[in-house]
Amino acid sequence: MSGWGGQKGQGDFISQCCAILKGTGMNAKANYFIRLQKILTSAFFVLIIIPTLIIVWVTSTSSRKEAIDKIEFSEIQLVEHRKDVIELFLRQQEDLLAIMIRLYPADVLKDQKNLSAIFAAMSKTGDLVDLQVLDASGTQLAYVGPYRVNVAGKNYKDAPWFKEVLVDGRHISDVFQGYRDIPHLVVAVTDPSRSIILRSTLNSEIFNGFLYNARIGSNGDAFILNAAAEFQTPSLKGGGNKLDPWEKELVRRHQGTSISRIGSYLYATAWMKDDQWILVVKSKVEDSLGHYDERRNNNLIIIAVTSVVALSVAVFVSHFMVVRMERAERERSNFNQQMVQMEKMATVGRLAAGIAHEINNPLQMITTQAGWIKELLEEEDPGQSKNREEYLESVTKIKYHVQRAGTVTHRLLGFSKKMASQRNTVNVNEIVEETISFVENEAKNNSIEIIRDLGEDVPLTMTDGAQLQQVVLNILNNGMDALIQNGRIEISTKSDTSNIVIEFSDNGPGMTEEVMKHIFDPFFTTKPVGKGTGLGMSICYNIMQKLGGHLQVKNRKEGGAVFTLVLPIVAVIEDNIV
Repeated sequence: MSGWGGQKGQGDFISQCCAILKGTGMNAKANYFIRLQKILTSAFFVLIIIPTLIIVWVTSTSSRKEAIDKIEFSEIQLVEHRKDVIELFLRQQEDLLAIMIRLYPADVLKDQKNLSAIFAAMSKTGDLVDLQVLDASGTQLAYVGPYRVNVAGKNYKDAPWFKEVLVDGRHISDVFQGYRDIPHLVVAVTDPSRSIILRSTLNSEIFNGFLYNARIGSNGDAFILNAAAEFQTPSLKGGGNKLDPWEKELVRRHQGTSISRIGSYLYATAWMKDDQWILVVKSKVEDSLGHYDERRNNNLIIIAVTSVVALSVAVFVSHFMVVRMERAERERSNFNQQMVQMEKMATVGRLAAGIAHEINNPLQMITTQAGWIKELLEEEDPGQSKNREEYLESVTKIKYHVQRAGTVTHRLLGFSKKMASQRNTVNVNEIVEETISFVENEAKNNSIEIIRDLGEDVPLTMTDGAQLQQVVLNILNNGMDALIQNGRIEISTKSDTSNIVIEFSDNGPGMTEEVMKHIFDPFFTTKPVGKGTGLGMSICYNIMQKLGGHLQVKNRKEGGAVFTLVLPIVAVIEDNIV
């Protein structure tokens, strides 16, 4: 019932009802509510039964299509995620070998003892099975791994992967038998002079494991093929690596991730490894539709029961219409007051910006004239100007205080949001210090102590400094409003490898669970009517999301509340382009 007060037409209807009640007697009021009860009962019947019938019809005709769309979307996401993971894994192994061949000279790599030590360090994750060093003629120089007997005395000059690595400098092979006589794939890199090759076999269990959780349903499958439709990973269903004739048509060139339906199966495919392999995820539609069909049937039952219950209580709900009307009127009044307050804040912002611009103009003139006076004094003969040094000192003081005034106007511009919102290089500690300066005098007047614990190693980041400052200022103001005399606000900053954390804690009364649950809701406030709009924390929450971070709140065990800002560290380069 509360939703009636939130709509314009229904709100006007309530207002008309209130006007009628004020102008009529008790009998007229009773007759009015009898009519209103009948109208509401009929309206509930129409508003519930007709949408229910429409929902039943739409659900029965469209749920299957929506379910299939969701399955396709999930399968596309799954393929793209697995593709990214596998390509990252291959690239990491390739880069690891490239680093080793750049880091160690050929003489070190040829030494069996050295190679064993290097392999021991590289194979801690279990991604690599062995490590082999070859010369440009394909002759093995050193080997570490379980296939020493198989590869001893072998020459690789005719191996396809060997020829590829000499041409491209690095290569990841297809799965092949080779001298090991088991299916495997290798990563190989060479030095710039093509004089030495470093080769390693990937752990097939780890590589194949990337596809284990890509299986959808009991009849699903996931595997990788090369351009010749040859399996690079085994089928998850077992029973041999064989493609059905129609499945071979999937090995065709396409951009991005493709979704195809063949019979009762969905196939999501994506090319990877420079279009040499294709990742295939296969799922049976019926395996995934059972859940959606069951949910659809449950929804229909719930809708039917809800309709009957809603119709049954419609008559009783009408008796509470007066209470609902009063509450709707109060909510509308509060909302209007909040809108007026917002307009006042906007007006103050515009006024602050206007004042700042008006002050900036004479400040610029004073700065120019002071500089000119300084230049004239510097040209004067010191012997003929007895008070020259005092004049120069006075000019320096003028310029210093003009700069201070300019800083104030700059802050006014930032606070009024008249400055362009853009991401720049930001020192978070400076933002915090500057914002504290806005409220420090007010805090002292109220005997509130602001304690700083700003980390010296907090890095610069690319973000919108003005919006971040708005969040910090709002939290400080809220904290001061919550404190009594002799209160304390502690502000700390720190960072890890990816985030900057700003924490505000106070020794106030803290918050109840109910307040904490709604603190970021628009128009929610615990302040008296006319003092708070209920928009501050909601705006702060949205700003932090736009900046790529988040805002959290909790109570301290020793009393008071803790607000935590988490801001991502965005790399800064000289021209401010990330």
